[in-house]
Amino acid sequence: MRSPTVNLTADDIAWVKAHAAEVTQTFGAEFAAARDRFKEGQLLLNRFNTAIESVLKNGRGHFSPVDEAHNEICIASALLANTRLRFIRLEYEPPLPGCAKTIDFRATADNGQIVYVDVKTIKSQAADRWDQFEKATKEGWIADNVHVVISQDWLGGEIWHAWFAARARMLEYTLELEQKIAEGNLAGENTPFVLALCGDGFGWQQDGLEDFVSFYYSGIHRADDAFSKVELRYISDKKITINRTISQFAYMKRPQSQIRPIRLNWNVRPPRDSFFKRHPSFPPLRCSGRKAVEERP
Repeated sequence: MRSPTVNLTADDIAWVKAHAAEVTQTFGAEFAAARDRFKEGQLLLNRFNTAIESVLKNGRGHFSPVDEAHNEICIASALLANTRLRFIRLEYEPPLPGCAKTIDFRATADNGQIVYVDVKTIKSQAADRWDQFEKATKEGWIADNVHVVISQDWLGGEIWHAWFAARARMLEYTLELEQKIAEGNLAGENTPFVLALCGDGFGWQQDGLEDFVSFYYSGIHRADDAFSKVELRYISDKKITINRTISQFAYMKRPQSQIRPIRLNWNVRPPRDSFFKRHPSFPPLRCSGRKAVEERP
């Protein structure tokens, strides 16, 4: 989809430049101090500033790459600061064996453990999809015991679109990372794979990811998962196989105006329910048993 062109005002330009300068100064000093462990820090900052230049040239509708690069910078910063495992080497987009694709980060700990982290930003373009919500209600897309209460007069179409698009991206990015793991023959008994999903806290929240994580690890949807029916139908229609090779899902919340995230949970887990049981056809998650990175509430 082509990004809309929205001209920047003088105030917009001043904010964008000030924001870029603060990001570059904050993380530039941090990456320089860790240059012995993270050699591609300047490359990541250059990508951020290239995206900034595109916004200044083309308008507000081109801000998504800025958010994406900024979120990758925040994840790199968090990995360098991690204390549960101290990473002695952090690589950005390292080449994968037998695969033309890349995973954003490969971190090597002082005990030799390798952790892969792929970073994705979920922020859909604003769109009024009240028509889709009405279709979903009429055709029974929503779980039977869930009532979605939104109003067309109070941005209901926009809210529905943000929810629906976010859930779709969770599955899409999960399948992408699983494909990279398979094509690169990377799966190992002591090699965690983390999918870090980033948002601004408006279009979707951690509880939405908790529902998806519950399905991913167990093979069945929670009874109160609004998107269970439509997701199962999509998976069935597309004949999708989920390998469940991702060890952890991370949630990062960073409003666009913030330099650093205001929430970073490295290990999002399903809500605990006494009625919830693992589907017998799916084996338990195989991982090292040790969390790869810190969990920050």
